[in-house]
Amino acid sequence: MDENERGTNAVLDKTPETDASPPIAHTTRPIAARYTTPPRSDAGWWGPASPFVIPLIAFLVMGSLLGFGVGVTAMTKGGYNSASSSSSSSSSMGMANSSNTDTSNVPVATQTTGGQPAKFVVDADGAKHFTLTAKQVMWEPIKDTPQLAWTIDGTIPGPMLRVTAGDHLRITLINHFPQSTSLHLHGLSVPSSMDGVPGVGQKAIQPDGRFTYDFTVQDQDAGTHWYHSHDNDLTQEPGGFYGAFIVDPRPGSPEANQVIHADVEYTDFISEFGSYFTINGKSYPDTQPIMLKHGQTVHLRLIGASEMSHPMHLHGGSFSIVAEDGHMLSQPLQKDTILVSPGETYDLTFYGWAAPGSVYPFHCHILSHVMNPGQTGDEMGGLLQLIEYSK
Repeated sequence: MDENERGTNAVLDKTPETDASPPIAHTTRPIAARYTTPPRSDAGWWGPASPFVIPLIAFLVMGSLLGFGVGVTAMTKGGYNSASSSSSSSSSMGMANSSNTDTSNVPVATQTTGGQPAKFVVDADGAKHFTLTAKQVMWEPIKDTPQLAWTIDGTIPGPMLRVTAGDHLRITLINHFPQSTSLHLHGLSVPSSMDGVPGVGQKAIQPDGRFTYDFTVQDQDAGTHWYHSHDNDLTQEPGGFYGAFIVDPRPGSPEANQVIHADVEYTDFISEFGSYFTINGKSYPDTQPIMLKHGQTVHLRLIGASEMSHPMHLHGGSFSIVAEDGHMLSQPLQKDTILVSPGETYDLTFYGWAAPGSVYPFHCHILSHVMNPGQTGDEMGGLLQLIEYSK
């Protein structure tokens, strides 16, 4: 099989200065004179010694306190509670740039499925050279719901980079975003200058700029990894800037003896996109099903690109966890639910024991994550994928 064709999701056949104000000076107004109590006979009805004065003062004080309380309540209900406002602003920061961006000139995605194998050329020194483009498109998590996406090559997830341990790689990232960006190679043993963290190992890639990551893949990195933005990443990563980085073991290496053998291979990115919970950038019913035949073995790579954890549950049996974060386990672990946290990767295998035509769900067990915006409890959406046996 040509190297350009490997890795498809298919059957194997990214401190301003403080403007400090001077402290306010507190002063005490001097008392010019003291009250002297006049003779009671001169007090009259409303003199200081009148029996009506104290009740009147008490009434006025109570009225003032009541008015103050009503005012505070009204301000809070009207949205002037500063603590609440600050919290709300912080929680919505992640997609603020995305939601406030003019999308009138953003093109509609021309592809509906992400994660396809990335193409490369071989440089004169033998290095495999990939070229990726960061660009905005309008992406649909479900049909007819276009949302602004921050993508690599126009899809969510971005292209799958599939290489072999020992390969010398160059990855040129061209930035067509309206803001700076960078590419982090998550889980890989690379020099800090190639790790994609602006301010630590490299400068951020400015709009219309480019940067080439140049490194050699190590034997110990054989397994399931991924890439994502590490600059303006609170906007870009939830917006779709991520993709798989799969390292096959070098022939003859110790890692080659632990290779996973399966008939069917899929990769699932568990994430959110705007108000949608997504698998590979899509929400059910638009998630791609896992197709298999009775008697086949499935290898499923799970990657947590989410801002939260998701307990993914398989119906109709159990699976074996055979690798975590790209490294094989000494002993597989049998489960039917796995908690996928941000940044984690898992390799699962399961056997297709069911009868032809059988259909089982694979879904997040936080049930509100299996709904799309506007749906009710009798509808399904979000993080749900079907396991379908061919007839």
